[in-house]
Amino acid sequence: MFKVNSAFLSFIIILTASFCPLMAQSGSDQAEINEKYLPTSVVKRLSYENFRNIKLLRSAIMNYGGGDAEIQKLIDQYADASALYFQDKVSEAAKKYTENEKEIFKVARRLAKSYRDDSTAFLNKSIKRGIKVTLEMEVNGKHTSMVMEKYLNNAKYAYKKANSIYDDFKYVNEEKSSPAYKLITSIYYYRLSKKNLFLMYKAYGETMNLDKDKKKNEQMVNDKIDKMIQEDYKPDYKKDLKDNENKIYTSMEKKI
Repeated sequence: MFKVNSAFLSFIIILTASFCPLMAQSGSDQAEINEKYLPTSVVKRLSYENFRNIKLLRSAIMNYGGGDAEIQKLIDQYADASALYFQDKVSEAAKKYTENEKEIFKVARRLAKSYRDDSTAFLNKSIKRGIKVTLEMEVNGKHTSMVMEKYLNNAKYAYKKANSIYDDFKYVNEEKSSPAYKLITSIYYYRLSKKNLFLMYKAYGETMNLDKDKKKNEQMVNDKIDKMIQEDYKPDYKKDLKDNENKIYTSMEKKI
């Protein structure tokens, strides 16, 4: 996925080794050295965090963000900062890593908002669909699906969890250095919410019996559920199925 993995691990080892002299100091000497080497602390922290966050955001950026160009911009910033560090330009490297952190945060927040909007619309429609299905089953003397209810409740819980994280960062100044990891976590929960909603529709399909022939029934059920999801969510929802697994979606057209 990333060709810089082995180099990055070597980089972290070198950074850690460079901190060993600091660990042996104490008292006023320690405070003086900490002030002197503050940029080095920034480099050590962000060289790890920025790399991790770029990697975690990759599929979201490719599926719903700026694609290769946006990923490459973040990687180029990271590489520039690393190059400065290895030239012993520690202060400049710390500044460049901080710029990289800000850019990653902007991307993460923009994506998190997009996931929030999608999840909100899908959940609202799914709740209405669940109510309608329950009423139809009861009117026809059938038992309601406990499996559908379970998936819907799971989706609500994940959505609430995602919102609680997202709301903490909704009004943060993008020009200030802020960690993106929690926003990435909110994306994870928005994905989890949508994943459970898809499972709810699948569970509904398992309650249907549209034809005596097994294969024909399976195809008719799949077609009906597909149409429902398109109505309640969006026509190109198959991209979401892949994205929910943190994987990059590639259409058949691109493969040909």
